[in-house]
Amino acid sequence: MAFIFLKKNYNEMRLNINKEKIMFSWIIHKKAKIISVENWNFCVEKTFPGEIMIGESIAHDWACMTITEWDEEKYHFFVMEESLKKTALWEKKAGDYINVERSLTLADAMHGHMVSWHIDSTWIVDKVVTNKDESIEIFIQFDEKFSNFIIEKWSVAINWVSLTVCAVGKDYLSVNIIPHTQEITNLWLLKSWSKVNLEFDQLAKYIQKMIQK
Repeated sequence: MAFIFLKKNYNEMRLNINKEKIMFSWIIHKKAKIISVENWNFCVEKTFPGEIMIGESIAHDWACMTITEWDEEKYHFFVMEESLKKTALWEKKAGDYINVERSLTLADAMHGHMVSWHIDSTWIVDKVVTNKDESIEIFIQFDEKFSNFIIEKWSVAINWVSLTVCAVGKDYLSVNIIPHTQEITNLWLLKSWSKVNLEFDQLAKYIQKMIQK
């Protein structure tokens, strides 16, 4: 009887751990429309199933925001001044689309590349080119101080989407967006002078830090 009791409690504990939201996969599954923005309180359409826990973190274009209110159709979060300074959320308005990802459980698969979930920089789209295969190539300017973190065919996170770098220069990089990614994210809406949130590869940052010592 004691063994059965312990096994039952272990299984319940394991199930509860697997339900805990702990991190993100860096692969976007949904985009959502912003319903309203009032005094930096955002109301966003709920495009995923299931309940939301008040206080839960949900990623929006790479910025993790704490949910303050929700129902079956929408949810709310507040963007503080520090987040407005460090992200592109300050230019979002009602009707805009935003990339959304809920955090993982221990039972979920990991995707994407190694990042810290904190934005390194907000930079400007230089141009967007549509290719014959219906993919689009996005050229983004960035500060030269980040150039050591970018190499061709490596990864970069743009508005929470893990992407492969196609080309890189001293102060710019480009990525290609396939039709599927265009469909489920807001990247297809980018145009010249759009602002994007960037995070560079975490492993590259550690290597650079070790080299500098």
